[in-house]
Amino acid sequence: MAFIEAKDYRFFYPDEVTPAVFVEQMEIKQGTITLLVGPSGCGKTTLLRKLAGETGIRGREEGSLTNQAKGCAYVWQNPDNQIVTDRVSYEIVFGLENIGMEQQQMKRRLAEVISSFGLENLVMRDTMTLSGGEKQLLNIASGLAMNPELMILDEPTSQLDPVAARRIYDLIRQINEEFGVTIVIAEQRLEDLVAFVDEVLCMADGKIEKIGEPRTIQAQLKGTIFEEFLPSYLKLEDRLLTKKEARIWFEGNYESAVFPDGEEEKIERKQTSSQDFSLKNISFRYEKKSPDVLKETKGRFAANTISCLVGGNGSGKTTLLRLMSRQFRPYHGKMSSVNFSYLPQNPMYLLLEETVQKEWDKMSQCSKELFLRFGLDELKKRNPQDLSGGEKQRLALCVALGKEADYYFLDEPTKGMDAKSKKIFGELLKEWTKKEKSIVMVSHDMEFTAKYADEISLLYQGEIIVQCPVREFMEENQFYTTGMNRVTRRVNPHIITIEDVKKYAKRKNSQ
Repeated sequence: MAFIEAKDYRFFYPDEVTPAVFVEQMEIKQGTITLLVGPSGCGKTTLLRKLAGETGIRGREEGSLTNQAKGCAYVWQNPDNQIVTDRVSYEIVFGLENIGMEQQQMKRRLAEVISSFGLENLVMRDTMTLSGGEKQLLNIASGLAMNPELMILDEPTSQLDPVAARRIYDLIRQINEEFGVTIVIAEQRLEDLVAFVDEVLCMADGKIEKIGEPRTIQAQLKGTIFEEFLPSYLKLEDRLLTKKEARIWFEGNYESAVFPDGEEEKIERKQTSSQDFSLKNISFRYEKKSPDVLKETKGRFAANTISCLVGGNGSGKTTLLRLMSRQFRPYHGKMSSVNFSYLPQNPMYLLLEETVQKEWDKMSQCSKELFLRFGLDELKKRNPQDLSGGEKQRLALCVALGKEADYYFLDEPTKGMDAKSKKIFGELLKEWTKKEKSIVMVSHDMEFTAKYADEISLLYQGEIIVQCPVREFMEENQFYTTGMNRVTRRVNPHIITIEDVKKYAKRKNSQ
C-alpha cells in the first residue's frame, strides 16, 4: 500500500451536493516532497486537512483516503489559528509535552529548533506580539520539533519575507533529504520551491487534474489554467527548472537591447504634494519598558500612488500600518491625518457574520460590485470560516475597499491569492489611483509589487531606510527583487518582469 493513497474519495461540506474534494486516484510515496497547486478555493486546504486527519472539519466522506504515517505535523494556512500558548518557547515544547518527552530531551530539542530557525531573539517573546511572518515561522518550527514522519504545510511562506521564505525551503529540503520526512505542501509562490519537489499535483474544482514530475509537467501546463502558477522565468523556455539553468540559457540566447539616445525609460519619483501621507520622527513601543518597534521613522507616501512597504519579518511593517490607521498612537513624532480604510493582516477581523450572504447584505454598493468582480457570488451559502485563504482575503478586500476613503492601508492583501485574482486586484488598484485614491500596502510578494506598485519603502529595524520607485529599488537589490530580475540582470538589470524581456533584451544573432 502507498504511504498516502486515495481511491474515489469524495468529501462534502454540510448541505452540499457537490463534493469539495473528489480524487479518483492519488498515491504519494514515502520520503518524497509533493507540491499541490491550484486556484484559490479549488479544495487544496480541505484535502490537506483530511490528509492530516483533522477531526474538526464537518462534512461527510465517500471512498477511501489512507495515510500510513505514524506521526503527522500540520501547519495551518492561518498562523493565528494554531498558536495555543503565550510564549514562543512554550509553543515549541507544547507538542513535545503532549507526547511525554522527558525534560532534558525537550530542552535539547528546543535549543536545536531555535538555532535552526534563527529564533534566538524571539524565544522569550509573547506570541501575541509577533508579526504574522514570525508566527508562521513559529508554527513551522513547532511542527518540525515533533520530528514527524509526515509534514503537511498549507502555504507556509505566505507571510514570510523573501529571505525567510528561502531559508524555510532550504530547511524543508534538508529534513526531507537527510531524515526522509515526507512533505506535502500547498503553495502559490513557487519560485524557490518547484526546483526540488518530486511531484506536482494540479487541482481545480476539487479534482486532481494533472500529476507529474516538475520538469516534464511544464509542457502539459502550457495553455491551461495551471500555466499561471509557473514562476515567470520558467516561461522563457520549456524544460528549464532552476534559476541557474534559466540564467545560463538566457545569457546564451539574449543580449541587451540598445536604445537610441533619450529613449530609455527614465525612473522618476512623483513630486511632493500636499495630499501625500507624511511621517515625521515616529517612535512607538508596545509597552513602556519594551524596546522601540519604530525608531524616529521618517518618510512620505505619495498621493494617487500604489506604495509598498517591504522588509524582514518583525521589522515593523504591520505596526507602522496600524499606526497610520490610528489603531495605535506613537509616543513621539507626527503623521498626516487622512480619511482611510484598513485591511488587517488577518482578514477574519473584518468578517463577522455567519454566512457570506449576511456579509453581502450589509455591504455598500461599491463592495457588492467588487464582490462580483472577484467572482465570489457562488459562495453566499458558505460560512466565511470555511472559505479558503484566498477567498477570505478577497471577501475582506470587498469590505475594506468598499469604504469610501482617500487612503487604503492594506496589510498583505495578496496572501493566499492565485494569479488570476492578483491580476484582477492589481488592475483594480491601478484604476483607483487614476480616480485620486491612494494605496499603501505591506507585501512580501515581489512579483506583484514589481508589476503593479509605483513606489517602494524598505523598513529595517524600525526605520524606513529607502523610499524610491519600484524599478530603481529592484534593479539595485539582490534579494528584494523578482526571480526574473535575478535570472536576467547580467544581460540587462532593467528586466524585472517577463514583459520587460521584449523591451530590454533581444535574441542574439537576430536581424
